[in-house]
Amino acid sequence: MGRVEIFSGIERRRRWSDETKLMILAEADQPGVRLADVARRHDIMPGQIRYWRKTFSTPDAPATFAPVNVFDGGGVTQFDGPDEVRRAPPRSGVVEILLRNGRSLKAPVDIDLRALSVLITCVEAT
Repeated sequence: MGRVEIFSGIERRRRWSDETKLMILAEADQPGVRLADVARRHDIMPGQIRYWRKTFSTPDAPATFAPVNVFDGGGVTQFDGPDEVRRAPPRSGVVEILLRNGRSLKAPVDIDLRALSVLITCVEAT
């Protein structure tokens, strides 16, 4: 049987320190961890964790890019950042990007970098 809490008197709002919120967010961001399980362990609603993610995210921060190796039939092309990608010849096709939250995003290889950054931010936030 699960835990039962009985509230008597006036219900009070709980206050969470920023350190505790960040600890819970870090736990929820681990690969293979379900948000509902983390919320249940800390006795909060999953929506609260989503709200904290939005609160602590920094949408104005510049996007960071990881080096990418593109395997083409004739060899390997390496891209080290957004300037490199802009100089690359346009190609047709789709690239699949695996995100930190375990989701993936498929986008055309010639997508505008600003649009890609916005898409990644949206998919990671949900």
